[in-house]
Amino acid sequence: MTKSPPRGVLEYCQEEGGMMEEKGSKFESVYKRKKPVKMAAKDLLFTFKTHEPFVSRGSNSRTYIWFGLCLYHNPIVTMETTTCPLIFLLWIFSVNSRELTLPAYNLRSASNHKVMPLPAATGGKAVLVGQKEPLSLNVCIRKRSRVSLDNLRYSNHNSSTVFNVTFNSGEWMGRYHARPDDDWNSFKNTGIFPKSYMLEPGWHVIKIYVEDFQHTFTEGIVVDKLVFNVDDPWMDNDVLSCKIICTEKNNFPIKIPLLTSNSFPSRMEQRSFPTECAEVDNVDIPLYNAFIDSFTITSSLPQYKSFSNRRTENTTNCPHLSAELWRFDNFTLGPSSSEVLHSKTARMSFYSSSANQFIVIIRFYLEGQKKGSVDSKIGSLLTLGLKTLSAPMTVAMRYKEKWGNLSKPETKQFDKNNLQQVWQIPDFSWTEDNLNYIILTADSANLDSVVDNLRLEKRPFKPETQKTIYKSDDVHIVAVYVEMWWLSPDRMSVHLPNGQTFEGVAYLQVYRPIPWNDGYSQVFVLYQDGNARFIPVTPEGLDWIPFGTSVILGQTYSDSIRPYTSIQQLDIDPERWSMRIFYKDGGSMLLNINSTYSETQVQVSQIFFTRDRYTLPFATIRSMYVAEGNTDVDSVKVDDKQTYHVMDQWGYVQGRSFAFYRSCISRHLTLSPDIQIDVLQTRIT
Repeated sequence: MTKSPPRGVLEYCQEEGGMMEEKGSKFESVYKRKKPVKMAAKDLLFTFKTHEPFVSRGSNSRTYIWFGLCLYHNPIVTMETTTCPLIFLLWIFSVNSRELTLPAYNLRSASNHKVMPLPAATGGKAVLVGQKEPLSLNVCIRKRSRVSLDNLRYSNHNSSTVFNVTFNSGEWMGRYHARPDDDWNSFKNTGIFPKSYMLEPGWHVIKIYVEDFQHTFTEGIVVDKLVFNVDDPWMDNDVLSCKIICTEKNNFPIKIPLLTSNSFPSRMEQRSFPTECAEVDNVDIPLYNAFIDSFTITSSLPQYKSFSNRRTENTTNCPHLSAELWRFDNFTLGPSSSEVLHSKTARMSFYSSSANQFIVIIRFYLEGQKKGSVDSKIGSLLTLGLKTLSAPMTVAMRYKEKWGNLSKPETKQFDKNNLQQVWQIPDFSWTEDNLNYIILTADSANLDSVVDNLRLEKRPFKPETQKTIYKSDDVHIVAVYVEMWWLSPDRMSVHLPNGQTFEGVAYLQVYRPIPWNDGYSQVFVLYQDGNARFIPVTPEGLDWIPFGTSVILGQTYSDSIRPYTSIQQLDIDPERWSMRIFYKDGGSMLLNINSTYSETQVQVSQIFFTRDRYTLPFATIRSMYVAEGNTDVDSVKVDDKQTYHVMDQWGYVQGRSFAFYRSCISRHLTLSPDIQIDVLQTRIT
């Protein structure tokens, strides 16, 4: 793709506007004008101006047209140049592109170059590039992309300066002749450089160096920033500046090609949605195959190279994880209160019953199972805190119960020594389907009281409890009990070959002994809601690595934004590393687990579904994507051929093998695994 000559070169061109057409081996002027020429083409209106590129930007697309550009046979452009022997009309289309900015100032450039504190510079600082002091900047690319340098913002001082820009020690981007100026703080823009390149993903270097122009001394130029255009809609400035590194190749060969190639194709569906919270599973990709008979799920360490084991949760932008359901601060409580107050999730109204009695009603909605939440199921704490109180006050609290009845009043006494009181509201008191409300009735001779805060919070969760249900030299199995499971009262029962049964289990953990010490490594987890998590054995030298992407096994229910199945019973054969799942709807499947140093694989077979196989998935991928470098998955590779970004709107895609992985190193659960699902056998009856 060819780009416009630098504007600095064009400033010495003979101006000759006009539209050009090709005649034989040369271009000739059709119209010779120095004023703009307007022309309609393909429903777009382009304005042609001498030396000025016209840019038309739509959503993720742009078109460049250069008109009346002058190129020179002379390798050095001088101020004496007055002829324009060759003129081109260039049309360039770049689809799905991003314009990204790279500052010249960073800690490395500041240590090797003079830093110029200039008010007009980006961030107030720019970098001086002298004749023998080239500036090198790291540039990283997410996937194979065409990259152009759309602008270099610079300033120079008392002498003409010629500088060159190259990529990767030799790929020439362009050459620019900057006129002298008398103010370092007067920045100019080069415009688009002539060359663009198709760059592979990974790490590149762009270099700016000042020539010894006509053997004259120059102080050089001050570089503020570079503006790139990359035809990758998911590129961002963190990737461009190499804060995030992306891998070149990710290969996921089909595990058993002979079986998979003969299976009936499956299809995956895009149901993901954007989020800013890294603890939300916003990646939702169900897999469908009405004839599914067996498939494998394989987890392995990420293919990118990173020794960072980041594994802590990130609750930034996750207000739903707060214990606080709603809150009102700094308001007056008394007969004179009449306004309606609003918080983000509740509304409070005041009513006067008599001279010494007034009523407060708080109305609010709570999320529940339909939203994948426990907020409407778990008990609450209502806190009323006063700033001052001149006379004792009695407050009675009632609330609308789940089935519509009003609770019995519970009274608390307030005085100058007791300015805060807390009411406890039991589990399963609220509803997610209708409006909830709390009624406070206050009796006091005090005319008005100033409230510090009135808030409703979820009661504290009790810690999970664990019970080892089987342990041998080969396997360690732990049942985990959760006090307030989101699908309560549903739980699963676990059965062992020796006749033991464990009721009320929320999820199961399976550990593999590791040979280099006496410990065990967790490799598999299965939750009552069908979520299964897989991970290879923890590498030697680490204590543990995190899970990430999960797979819901079985046909999901659609009455919740959070997909789920409901496992009623697990029959486990520990020494065979197998378990049979029995679902609440009557379906079942057999899992056989094989965990090695490099991967953990689960083969799913003997699949029996009771509901519609055509409209309900056999498995569903659940994961997280916030932005590049803050993901548990960013890409899907189908049949080890075609790659899709996990958040693109690709609708439905057919295939027999689906790999869910990260091409860019993530700061969230960095070593959580890649997940590959291969269909082994299908049965058309």
